[in-house]
Amino acid sequence: MIDSADLMHATLQKLPFSSRDWLFEWKFDGFRCLIKKYGEQIDLISREGKPFNASFPEIAKAVADVPGDFVWDAELAIGSGRGEIDFATLQQRAHTVSPRNVRAAARKYPARLYVFDILASGKNDFRDRPLFERKERLRDSFDDTARLVYATHVDGMGEFVFEQMQLHDFEGMVAKRTWSVYMRGRSLNWIKVKNAAYSRQAAPGFGRVR
Repeated sequence: MIDSADLMHATLQKLPFSSRDWLFEWKFDGFRCLIKKYGEQIDLISREGKPFNASFPEIAKAVADVPGDFVWDAELAIGSGRGEIDFATLQQRAHTVSPRNVRAAARKYPARLYVFDILASGKNDFRDRPLFERKERLRDSFDDTARLVYATHVDGMGEFVFEQMQLHDFEGMVAKRTWSVYMRGRSLNWIKVKNAAYSRQAAPGFGRVR
């Protein structure tokens, strides 16, 4: 059974780069979220293994509407997933547990799930498949909605992506080797490059290497 301890993590690097063997994604400023759907059972699980279902019922419902059983890796965020206001709102929502307050918060500040990897579908475990194949399977598994978004990427042009990320004030960029399999723990096949000028300087990882 896949759980939060099986998540793959990026290694921090200071400088962006370009390579035809890598793809490059925007780093959204939110909470890492493992999504598990088996029949009617939906689990939204934080990086630390804590459940998100009660605080983000609109996301659980959106996942329930997707056909089949699967396990996704994603980032849970508010709005475009960037900036102090969106992150503060996300934190407030994560600490909201009263059903009445949760319903009101979900209407006023609905969350969004940026899905970037698929670990399993049905009885098939895809973690030993290369990233480019997992991306293709993920893209075919659901349609974008207001709550579920396929996290797009750019092949090869990391320095361009980093420039755009800086221009639009995102937290950073994640580079991933296209032939890499999904492995538990920190890996050099995933590289995170932080935006030193990012407006929310309290974002995890600023001022230290982790």
